[in-house]
Amino acid sequence: MAKQATSPIAKTARLLDLVPFISTHQGIAIKDLAKEFAVSTEELLDDLNTLWMCGLPGYTPLELIDLSFESGYVSIRNAEILQKVRLLTKEELVVIAIGLDFLKESLSKDREDLLLAIGSLQGKIKSLIGDIAQVTPTVDSSHRAIILRALKERRNLEIEYHSLIRDQITTRAITPLELGEDRGVEVLLAYCNSAKGFRTFRLDNVKKAELLDSSEVISNSKKDSEELFRAKCRVDARLRTTFERFRLETDLATAATLSSRKGITVEVTSFSQDWLVRNFMSTLANTEITEPAELAKTVGAKAQATLELYKNPHFSS
Repeated sequence: MAKQATSPIAKTARLLDLVPFISTHQGIAIKDLAKEFAVSTEELLDDLNTLWMCGLPGYTPLELIDLSFESGYVSIRNAEILQKVRLLTKEELVVIAIGLDFLKESLSKDREDLLLAIGSLQGKIKSLIGDIAQVTPTVDSSHRAIILRALKERRNLEIEYHSLIRDQITTRAITPLELGEDRGVEVLLAYCNSAKGFRTFRLDNVKKAELLDSSEVISNSKKDSEELFRAKCRVDARLRTTFERFRLETDLATAATLSSRKGITVEVTSFSQDWLVRNFMSTLANTEITEPAELAKTVGAKAQATLELYKNPHFSS
């Protein structure tokens, strides 16, 4: 069997093809998968180990590709998440455009097919982002000015904020405390009256900001422990993965003990109930919510709604 080229471009193309192929051929043997892609078993295992570290932005256990191939058969457990359409930000499109420039310069002039394809893609990207030589701030300067004024005058703010967790724009009354930076992103630490707790807001997600007449600090009527959403659940399988998914800390000795048992009851917490619901949905029925009952009903309703989608005629074969 002829060995397939292992150039970076060829490897990347193979990795991109592997994900949808495995999604539609769950449980395929490693040797059969290697034969399908005309590579050696060793090279395929190297590809699978690379995919295991890839995923969607966020790169938590919820977004990383969840591969299983230790038994000699390959499966992807979170294929439904990977199928969700993702929109690129302007910054990501700029990075791709710059990368295409480097790629175009590295190609031989006789590869007119690739040069034309790259030129066409560059034209489409440029139509979306405009002139990439023109630098524009990601944060509205008027919003920043209003926030700075609120901090100086010790006044409250009303903001319209785009929550990336819920993908919703909500109106909030907040008491701004401090401007800062988190991994190169401008953020505002504030007390949110809607959430009844301290929150960090990304300035580039602030859609509107207005000063309020009140200069009184919004009081915190709840204790810090009451701000958390809490749930108890019984874990029946995939204990290590579940502990990582819910960010539960445990040492190696405890992990080994847990791995030999089933029906472990644990308590999980989060500042976001939506985050808890998504994580319980992604455990593939390996966990059972014991309390609160309202959260169990919410997860059950979302699971039922997902099952109802399969009754849609567009999904029938």
